[in-house]
Amino acid sequence: MNIRKFWRLSCLTVASFFWASCSESNPQFPMAQAANPDSSADANGGGLDDESSSSAVAPESSSAAEIESGSADTPPPPSSSSTVSEMSSSSETPSLGSSSSLIAGSSSSAASYILARDPSVTCYANSYMGTTACSSTKDISCEDYKKYLGSDTTLSEKIISRWESALQSCGAVKDLFREETLYGISYGGCPRRMFVDMKCSNDSSYSDVILDGKNFYTSQKEYDVAHGVAPDVVVKNCPQGDFALFTDVLADVQKKLYEIVSEKFMQDIVRSENEQKYLESLLDGENKTLKGRLAPYTEDSGEGNDSRLRMYSGYWFDGYIAKTKTCEDGTPVITERYQEKYDAILAECLELIEKELKKAE
Repeated sequence: MNIRKFWRLSCLTVASFFWASCSESNPQFPMAQAANPDSSADANGGGLDDESSSSAVAPESSSAAEIESGSADTPPPPSSSSTVSEMSSSSETPSLGSSSSLIAGSSSSAASYILARDPSVTCYANSYMGTTACSSTKDISCEDYKKYLGSDTTLSEKIISRWESALQSCGAVKDLFREETLYGISYGGCPRRMFVDMKCSNDSSYSDVILDGKNFYTSQKEYDVAHGVAPDVVVKNCPQGDFALFTDVLADVQKKLYEIVSEKFMQDIVRSENEQKYLESLLDGENKTLKGRLAPYTEDSGEGNDSRLRMYSGYWFDGYIAKTKTCEDGTPVITERYQEKYDAILAECLELIEKELKKAE
């Protein structure tokens, strides 16, 4: 028994010396307990010292340097968070004086564009929603636009058209009490739209550009020239006057309607009693027009609530339209805008009368 115990102790001693010598001579082989993920040794780095930890990361750092030293024109997108950290920790940093390096370092998901007038310049877009500059016109009144359009001056056709449109919607007729009661809000503010800015490889930045596929233009004029758009024509303005509200146009239409309805009423056509009563109710024989300021849209012609007509007419407008203009020969003529509105309202009113006659049959 003594010999067996002696032999067993001898074997254990030799084995202990063997494993101790292995762990000291070759630190790349960790102790067996490090394989246990629940052990405290793994939480402290698996038993490796600081020097062995840094040597294990070294191959990844060198690969990151190879990525960064590649072509600056087509940088590969980062595939993971580890790649990003490797690239940011690299000792090689791009020169801040090189705009092309900065652009190349942008996210590869950003679409690149080309300056239309110089295809060698590549750019990256930054788009955002913003309000248009309307503060310069929000305080311009209806009377101001009347004065502009009534002046004898030379200016752009586009500007004249913009003034006419602005006057037509200048808010001359308002029923804010009704709108706020119905909807609980008031309308106003500047419209919003998308703006696009560019940062380019020629060290230039361009604001609010015009996109055309992958090309972009720095101004509307540049775009028009490239696409053969005729430049804005400068003309002598024919002073405009006799500015009319919707109800003023309707008053002229009612006189024409009186003539048309009178002819139908006087025709020797057999009509029902209800039809005759309806036609007769429309006519104001003494003034040769229709009865009621808002006929045939509605029988209620109360003053100060003309904005109700927006519910009945598809041609309602909340401003003024110039009825006449006077050009070089000095003879006032009907403006195109007024004539178009007059014809549209007349056709709409005739359609309403025809519908009422069918109901009365």
